Formats: sequence, structure tokens, C-alpha cells
Amino acid sequence: MGGVSFRVLDPGNEGVEELKKTLLLIVPATLLTYFLRPFSLTTLDLAFLLYSIAVFSIRRSDRTASLGLFVALPHALFGSESLVPLIVALGASMRMDKTTFKKRLSDFLKYYCVYALTVVFFVRATDPVWKSLLLSFLPFSLMFLIQFNKCKWFFVEDAVFVSCLACLHIIGQYAQSWWILIAFALNFVVYIWLFDYKMKTKELSKFESNYRDFRKKLAKLVEMVDSTSQSSSIYESLNKLAEAISDLTGFKYVLMNVLNRDLGVVQRVAYHGMSEEEFTRLRQNPPPIEYVLRFTQERFRISDSFFIPEGVLELSAEYVATLLNGPMKDEPDAWRPNDMLIVPIRSTLREMIGYISVDAPQSGKRPRLEDIQIIELVADQVYKLLERSQLYHDIVTRVSYDPHTLLLTHSAFLGVLEAEIDRGNRFAVVILDVDDLSNINARFGHEAGDQLLEKISDILRNRTRKTDVAARFGGEEFALLLRNVTKSKAIEITDRLLEEVRRIEFNVKVTLSAGIAIFPEHGGTVQELIKMATQALQIAKISGKDRLMIL
Repeated sequence: MGGVSFRVLDPGNEGVEELKKTLLLIVPATLLTYFLRPFSLTTLDLAFLLYSIAVFSIRRSDRTASLGLFVALPHALFGSESLVPLIVALGASMRMDKTTFKKRLSDFLKYYCVYALTVVFFVRATDPVWKSLLLSFLPFSLMFLIQFNKCKWFFVEDAVFVSCLACLHIIGQYAQSWWILIAFALNFVVYIWLFDYKMKTKELSKFESNYRDFRKKLAKLVEMVDSTSQSSSIYESLNKLAEAISDLTGFKYVLMNVLNRDLGVVQRVAYHGMSEEEFTRLRQNPPPIEYVLRFTQERFRISDSFFIPEGVLELSAEYVATLLNGPMKDEPDAWRPNDMLIVPIRSTLREMIGYISVDAPQSGKRPRLEDIQIIELVADQVYKLLERSQLYHDIVTRVSYDPHTLLLTHSAFLGVLEAEIDRGNRFAVVILDVDDLSNINARFGHEAGDQLLEKISDILRNRTRKTDVAARFGGEEFALLLRNVTKSKAIEITDRLLEEVRRIEFNVKVTLSAGIAIFPEHGGTVQELIKMATQALQIAKISGKDRLMIL
């Protein structure tokens, strides 16, 4: 990820292989059509075509060869047998979902060949016994053939359903049509129920497997962090962590970046997988911080990271690494050349001070949640290394604290607000003022007043969420940044804090007044938000104190 992303070049071998497979399917499809010699479509055939499209569209999650039999058998009973392969294949390829033309053509040819082969044998056999045997055992042969070619088109239970539906066809030779339809519908319901049960069992098994895999990766990560030498240089340590990310998650390329807010650019600090020349080129062309922050929008959030699908936002070529990699799969969950995964490196105050970007997963698929969480754990270790290093300490710990209350200073808080506005996420600003602090100082002394401020600071620091930020805003004023809150949630959090302050054990009753401003409703800049929150605070003071206000 040059500034954010790698650009992967596809050698084109996959296209040649797909062309060969398609040609191999077209030849038998043509020969089978010659044997079938299908008639022209009738009104009934067109109705079955719509039915076929509906079946494959509704049950797109379990699209298998046996699903096509729920189209093929009723059509064979009431329509033209020679048109069965065409109706099933068209239904599978014209289903209502987002699928590429190449995939639709491939599905059409696969379904057509399997069902055309079945019908050719079926039509040639005139004895009912032979018909039933062919319907029962031919799918076993087809299943073996497809599995032998490593095509995950059938699953074993399909053969059972094929046999059950074949029995329905035999019954159809001797029973009335409406009995067949009832039995057919019941079989369809049972099929769906059993398939859903199988999928749930499969999901549970996958969850258990992922859980075991996650624990192994976590243990390996702990071992790797413990083995990282404290005497190693910061570059060696970071490069080891980048290599560990590649080993644990399967991403071929890893790039670590730090946000240098003094210079306003992204600094490259470590890498794995790419050439040193490419890394040097990226380091010499740092993107502005604003370019990166636009990718950290809430709509892209997964866990504490951000996944940006290909084509959603425009990439700048000068900030993108050009690397040679294998072909990408043509599947809905396949990793695309310009997909981006940004894992923030956050400070102890949860401020983004850098990020890790990755590309080219070995699986060829978009990242799993557990892999993202593994990288997030590594990102925490990266921050600790950066914080300890002489080279990057000032960059990543530029936030300053008030030594008396251990909260952010006024200027540092404004900087955090500015960064939050750049991200574009919804948040609230709360300005709080201690009621009658001057009277408390005059009556009990400044030392007692300072102790009171410390108690209030402890409440603001310990009774807010981990994502929130508290600051000493002035002599008797505090400020809060409440991330990702609605107006009602901001009021709820502030009201709870005011109640906590009322419970402070002191010589007199202690209260706060508060004013709230919401981004972006009350303003799009730091100045506008502070002004609106301060105006609301003044109204709370005039209205009798010990309350909150929002305009």
C-alpha cells in the first residue's frame, strides 16, 4: 500500500486457463444439443424458465446440481424433456444477483452439460426400470467425475436427493399429477430444511476451526513479541513485526506508517514483502495526512480497522506501490487489486498516530475478522516500540498533559478535535465548569480547591468510555470529546457524570454545569463547536447551574 494500497499486476495466466475450461465445456454442450434436438419454446416452457430463475435466485446460497432437479423434474413431467437442460441452465445463469458474465457463462455450460447428459440417457432408455436406475445412479458417476476434477459443485447429500426425486418420477408413472405436485412440494421443503441444517452445522464447525486457529496465532504472536530483542534497532524490531503479520495472516505485503503531524505527511517506517527499491520510492513520496484520513470513514469500519473495497474511492498513482503478484479470483469475496485494509496504530488515548496496510492474501480472499484482530494486536505492540524509540517518540507522543490533573491540555485537546473532524465521524464536545469554585477557594483555600479539581478529573478520566477524551480546558473548566454518539447518548453520558460529581464528599455540595455541541449539526470546525458548547454552558449557568444544556 503505497500511500494506502498496493497495485497488483495480473500476468494473465488465469484468463488462459479459464478460456481452456470454457472451450472444453462448449464442445460437449454442442454435441449434446445435437442429440437432444430441442423444440422451440412454448408458453409452458417460458413459464418454467421464470420458475427456474426464481428458484436459483431465491436459493442462491445453496446453488447445487440437486437444486436444479426441482426445476428439471416437474418440467420433464409436464413439458418437453429435451428442453430441460436449457431451462435449468438458463435459470442458473440468469439468477438475480451480482455475478460476472464469465461466471454466468461457466454456470450455464456446467448445468447444461450435466442435465443434457442425463436427459440423453433418459430419453434413450424406454424401460421404466432403466429410467429409474439411470436417474438414481448417474448422479453418483457425475459427482465422482466433478469431485475428481476438484470442482466443488456437488456435495455428498445431493445424491440422496437425486434418488428421492427419481422415486417421485417413478411414482408419477402410476399416480395422478396433483399427488405428484404435493409430494414434490413436500420433498422441496424437506430439502431446504436439511440443507439449512447442514449449513448451520458447517458454520459451527468453521467457527470452531477459526477459534482454534486464532488461539494458535495468538500464542505465536505472544511468543514472537517476547522474543523481540530490546537491544534491536527500531527498524529491525518493526520489520520483524511486519514479517510476523505476514506469517500469521497470510498477507504477502505489509507496510507500516507513522503520521507526522508536524510535517503533515505519512512516514514509511517498516515493510515486508516488497523490494527495497519500491519501499524507498514510497518513502520519498509521502502522501499528506489528509489523503489517508479520508479512508478512515465510519462506513468502512471493521472492528477497529477500515476495509475499503476496490473502486469506492479514487487512488493516487504516486502513492500506490506497483507489485507483481499472482492472479486474483473472480469470486464475490475475492481480494481485488485495489482493495485496501488499514489497521490504525493508536496511542493510549486511542488517537491514530499511524497505520498498518497489507495486501495480496495467500487465500485470495478478503480478510476475516480474526485476521484483522491479530493485526490490531500487533499494532498495539508497534505503538509501544515507537513510544520507546528516540527517533519516533516525539512524533507519536506529541499530545501533552496537564501535570496537575493528568488530563489533556487545552491545545492538545483542540488538536484531537481537529483530527476527529478530519475523519468525518460523528461526535460531541462537552464543556464543563465547576460551579462557584471561586467561593470554594475563598472559603476553604486554594489547596482544597485543587484537591476538588483532582477528584473531578478522576471522575472524568475513569467514568468515561475508553474511546472518549477528557481535557483540562481552563482554570475551572473541563472538556470532553465523546466519540460516535447521538444527541441523546451525549446527554445521557454527561448527565451521569454530573450525578457522579454531586456524590463527591466535600465540605460543601459540588456541582458542574455543562454545555454540549454535536458534530456536524452545530458546526464543521473546532472554533464553531467550541463556541456552540460555550454558549450552551453560559445558558446552563444563567438558568441556575448544576445542569446541562444543548442548543
